[in-house]
Amino acid sequence: MTYIRIKGGKRICGEVTLQGSKNAVLPMIAASILIRGVTVIENCPDITDVREMLMQLQQTGARYTFYDHVLVIDCSEVFLYDGEKKEASKTRGSVLFLGAFLGRFSEARISYPGGCVIGSRPIDLHCELLRSLGVTISEQEDALYACGRPAGAELFLRSPSVGATENAILAAVCAKGRTVLHGAATEPEVSELCSFLVEAGAKISGIGTNILAIDGVESLHEVCHLLTGDRIVAGTFLCAAMVTGGQITIHGTKGVSLTGFDRTLRRVGLYCEQKENCILATGIGKLFPVDLLVTAPYPGFPTDMQSLLMAVLALADGESRLCETVFESRFKIVPELNLMGAAIEVRDRMAVIHGVPVLTGATVMAKELRGGAALLLAGLAAMGETRVYGCENIARGYEAICERLCSLGAEIDQMEEA
Repeated sequence: MTYIRIKGGKRICGEVTLQGSKNAVLPMIAASILIRGVTVIENCPDITDVREMLMQLQQTGARYTFYDHVLVIDCSEVFLYDGEKKEASKTRGSVLFLGAFLGRFSEARISYPGGCVIGSRPIDLHCELLRSLGVTISEQEDALYACGRPAGAELFLRSPSVGATENAILAAVCAKGRTVLHGAATEPEVSELCSFLVEAGAKISGIGTNILAIDGVESLHEVCHLLTGDRIVAGTFLCAAMVTGGQITIHGTKGVSLTGFDRTLRRVGLYCEQKENCILATGIGKLFPVDLLVTAPYPGFPTDMQSLLMAVLALADGESRLCETVFESRFKIVPELNLMGAAIEVRDRMAVIHGVPVLTGATVMAKELRGGAALLLAGLAAMGETRVYGCENIARGYEAICERLCSLGAEIDQMEEA
């Protein structure tokens, strides 16, 4: 069994290059189905979620090459395929094939998607929007079947779901007529998907706002897109500097938005300066609590940063409260942090964190992606040795995380249990 071993107490110092955005590239991979030719994505992260999406895409007749962070996909000869349930269950991104296949073939069948175990994450919002576009959807035992050419319509999203917004966009870009989506998610990854599609010939206005107008086109053309860096991975490195009192420079951050969490990190204990293509950050050596922090859709504090900040606040000088409003099961990390000496209580969707002077190394389990990364942060700050199992969950969104932290002075490596 594989685990990550960390010997804590080392300051994180040095320079690191930011990987491409996981949450932006997954919908682009699905969107390549709409392009009857070649899609090139530069700065693509080599993470398991990307690899899983590509394996599913390949089963539809697509061809791809992926080398040195350049992903080339040829969907000239794509055909309808519903995918294997086993493969679809590995990544949440597979649900985006629904909108893409409808946009190209007016028909789709997908197995129910998987991903992190952080809540119910229903796909009812996806189905509501697609039905509003004139698509017929039948929910079968282990799959969704949809048919009908999407037709422009007025859509109203009752909750700003990123995935539902992206699925509606993918179904609408080649639909007949104009679609107006009210209540759209405004996360940077949604805006980047829209920009990518516009580069390929789509007609989308209102990008970056919660009202998107999409005029359907007959087809999209080949495109080459440079992927923006991953804002949550950037936040992870910033938190690493905070918990170790370190100093880092993160390169490759042009266009990366820290909106929603940069002010909070500064308040807790980070000096941070964002320049055109890099971020300079220093942990000030003292961590301050927060009275109440509530996760929210962009531009609020992102749920993906919640576990990471919890690991930091576990060492703050005082009591903090984190309220999770997006995913009801984001607190799976709490028992693991408490094994390391943290003092955290969960009351429904509220975590009360009583800061402690020090954490102690322990054997813990990464049960999902961001919680796993947060355990690495706790291990960096802890006294003694920490072993993090379930590291395959961390690899879903972080490329070569052990090597990158090692380059910053951490004593961390991935091990195989004898």
